This record gives sequence, structure tokens and C-alpha cells, in this order.
Amino acid sequence: MSWYHTRVSKNEAAEIPIANTESVFGDSGTACFISSIKFQEVGATKESTLNLNPIIDTQFIENIRTNLNLKNKNTKHIKHVYGVPKFWPYLNELKSFRTNKSFDRFKQIQNLSMEPQYKKTLTKYAEFADLDTYFFTDEDILLSFLEFESCDTYYQFHYLKREKDNYNLVLFLITLGILPTANYENHYFTVYKRKANDLKPAIITYKFGYRRLISWLLLPTFNLFNEVENYNKDYRFVDHTKDQFISALENKHSQPLPIKHLNPVYGDVTGGMYLSDSELFKTQIPVDTRFAVIRDGKKNVSFYDPIHGLYKIQAVNVNEKINSDIITNGLEKTLKTFITTNLLDKVKKNYPKSTILHEIYTPEYRDGTYTFILEIAKPEPENDLFKKEYFVFSCFKSQSQIYILSRSLANDTSLDTLQKLAELNILDFYSQVTFQSKYIEPKPLDLDIAMNDGNKKSDTDEVDDDGEEDEEEEELVGSGGGVGGVTGTIDLGGLLSVLKERTYIPKTKLDIKPGRFQFNNSRFHTPKMNSSKFHIKPARTKNFSNPGKWRK
Repeated sequence: MSWYHTRVSKNEAAEIPIANTESVFGDSGTACFISSIKFQEVGATKESTLNLNPIIDTQFIENIRTNLNLKNKNTKHIKHVYGVPKFWPYLNELKSFRTNKSFDRFKQIQNLSMEPQYKKTLTKYAEFADLDTYFFTDEDILLSFLEFESCDTYYQFHYLKREKDNYNLVLFLITLGILPTANYENHYFTVYKRKANDLKPAIITYKFGYRRLISWLLLPTFNLFNEVENYNKDYRFVDHTKDQFISALENKHSQPLPIKHLNPVYGDVTGGMYLSDSELFKTQIPVDTRFAVIRDGKKNVSFYDPIHGLYKIQAVNVNEKINSDIITNGLEKTLKTFITTNLLDKVKKNYPKSTILHEIYTPEYRDGTYTFILEIAKPEPENDLFKKEYFVFSCFKSQSQIYILSRSLANDTSLDTLQKLAELNILDFYSQVTFQSKYIEPKPLDLDIAMNDGNKKSDTDEVDDDGEEDEEEEELVGSGGGVGGVTGTIDLGGLLSVLKERTYIPKTKLDIKPGRFQFNNSRFHTPKMNSSKFHIKPARTKNFSNPGKWRK
């Protein structure tokens, strides 16, 4: 027997049910959400990503802002970076990043004469900082309690603590389960809320927990009164309480959320982070996990929710030909040719009117980054008109991989502001991803394959293990399985799936609730069979019934 337990209290008053509390965001004016982030230089000990803490991260605040913006409420995300050394030599350059994001700021960093670690630190915060980012030294930390620009109400979120215990466990074991044992777990979240020019905040504490009673005497209930799910490392109970917390903030009368398992096939999800199976990258999940769909391969991943749209990361191993082209033609031309051949030409097979807009090459960022906007013209089924959708792509080479980041853009964006919006959005995406490239010894180009258009016949019917793996990987790529591991191949599965899907968003209801969106995610990913590194791979037994493939 088990049940959930949720309560809320204000200013240390008595706990009451969440449905009986007042709305947190009921105040008029601009709501400002403050993230406090410790300044860290690149290469410093215990360096971590730019997050509040492992539970409340920047994406948590962005999800709340999205819901409030849909209700026509003005919001701002104030990123308060504290702890900058007083005599740090490039503090003024840090503060100069309080502008709209663009690739021009990396050109400014490259033109400065400084030690490499300082350039890396400036680059790190240039990806992250925007108009609402403030840098404070150790001495002016008290300035963070002063007023920021155009804010009427301030909010800060904190994960407070966890409580976990059990009762009567010894007697439960001695009596072989006759006498019951009880266990519980509670997670506490706090909201600090204050009006402008008011230094005393209101403190609202939320408690989310469960109670579980275990005994052999409860067997006749046939598990009918067992409300609490069995959680695992892919979806921990603390992750569920985080989802419940944001739901309670958005809608005080919301029903308990259904359990949402992202279930990546290859990579791993812990909290709000995704780690690639190839360990070539890890990223903060850039969408709302309550409504998200994930589709991943060994070297790529796609995230999608109906409001934030599509985000995709892919790592492509380079071959000897790409390395040779870089030496002969330079990195810029090689990247453009690579994108045209492997991306644009393939998209045009399905959408011939598609084209590249506003391309830009930035040699100062990541040793050469090619960024462009892809305009995809989808024909309307009932007339001769075309519906245009926009995606921003950015790629760069690091050691033996070409990384490609992409995300969808709002279709109602005007062409005058499209380029600025694309640069801002892709740099936001860059700031959430950590790349861990590897060097792979390139294989020489096989002249027989090159002359026969990639079809090389074997002199024997025997196939070794490596050959079976290569054939299996090629089949997965050809079927849109999302492996993305074949050298020099770009996976378009996530992009084409989103273009073909039909997502229904009601126009009369502006708040986000579970089940509000009708989205078919069956083609987006397959269920994860287990949580270990060894998965049942598609096509593993495809040659089982062919006697010619059997070994003697």
C-alpha cells in the first residue's frame, strides 16, 4: 500500500494542501526569475557546468517562463554570476557581453592579446551571457539584492533538502513480513518571492513525498492501493518531484502528473542531463521533459516538445577524404561542401524548393564554425502554395569528429530578424552542450570502393564480426534508425520526422498540461530494453535464417 503526500507552507506557517494555496504568479507586472551562478575559470579545479544546482537548473526556469509567456505575462531571466575575482584582468570584457548574442563577440575575443586560459574563459561566458546577465565580484556581492532593470516581482527557486527513513524494519524482518514496515521519502523546494523595493521576501515551501506500507497481510488488496511507481536511475523520484513542483507553480489545481520516461535507446538520462553512448558529448536537455520526446543513436540525439520545437546534436566521424579536402581547400569550403552533399541535397529530394539562407563562417569560434539557416518549403496538400519552416544549423570540426547542432525556429519570425534570432538561439544551444571529441586513426581510402561507387564484392561468403557490424550500421542509417555512426554520413531522421508529424496545439487553452498535445511519438524512438550499456540492437538477428551466413 502506498500513496503520495504533497503539502505547502508559507513563511513557516502550518502545512496545507497545495490545492488550497494562492497562486504564486498572481502579481501584475514583469516577473523576474533570478539564477545565481558561481563564476569559474576554465581549467580551475572542480569546474562544473553553468547550472544553479543539479536539481534547479536554467532550463527549469525557462520552462516556467514559457508557460507564463503563453499567458501574455512579461518575464525575464536574470542570470547573476557572482564571485568574479576583484582584480580579474578582463572583468570589463565580461560585462561587455551584456548585449544580444551574436558571433561577433568571438571576433572581439580573438583580437585581444591574452593568455589562452583567459580566452577560453571569455569564450565560455560569451556563449552564456546576454542582456540579462550580470557579473559581480566578491566585494560587490551585496549588489545582487538591489533592484534590476524593469522588474516588478522577483523569484528565486531552491532545492532545500531530502528526507528518507523507514520504521519497524527489524520486526518486519524478524516476523518474516507479518508485522508491517513503513518507509517514506520527502523532497523540499522553496520559492523566495519579493516585490520591487521590498527587501523582505515571502518564503513558500513545497513538500513532495510518498508513504509506503509493506506487509504480507496486504496481499488481499491485489496492489489496488499502490499509487507510488517503482523509480529507477533513468527516472528518479526526485525527478518526479521536480516535475510536480513546476506543475504546482503553473497550476495549483493540477492533477498528479503521469510518469514520463524518456527512455533513450543508446544514451543515458540522469536528472536533466543526457550522455551520449559514444561519450562524444553530453548536454542539458533543452526542452520540457514533462512533454518531451527523445530519439537517439550512438552518436546523435534529437529532443522535441510541441512548444520549444526540435533540438538535435550529431557527431560524424571524418574520413581520409575529408581530412585531405581540408588540407587542399581549407576548412570553410570543406564544411560547406560536406553540408551541401550530405544535408541539402538529401533534403531537396523530399522538398525540392528548400534552400540555405544567411550562411556565416566564423573562424574565431571553435577554430572555424559554419552556421546557416535552412529554409524548407513544404507543399500544402490542398493548393499550390508552400509552407516555409526554418531551422538553424551550426557545425565545426574537433579532432576526428564534425559536430552538427541544429534547432527549429519559429515560423512566424520576420525575415528581417531571422538571422539575429538564429545566432542567439544556436549560441544558447552551444552553452548547454559539452563536447568530448576523440582522435581516431583515419583509414586510407579504398580505391576499389571509390571506383565502384561503394559496392565492393567479397571473394568469399564468410563474413567476420566487423563486417556484420558495418552492414548492420548501414542498414540502420538507411532506415532512418538514427545511428549516425557511419563515416561522413548525416542522419536526418529527427528532422524529417518532425516535418511529417502533425502536432495539434489548442488555440483556446494557453497553459501547458499533460496530455494536451496529440503527438505521435511511436516513430520517434523505440523503448529501452534495459538500463545497462548492452542493448538489444535492431537487425542483430537479421541473418539468422540464412544458412549461408552460419559459421561452421
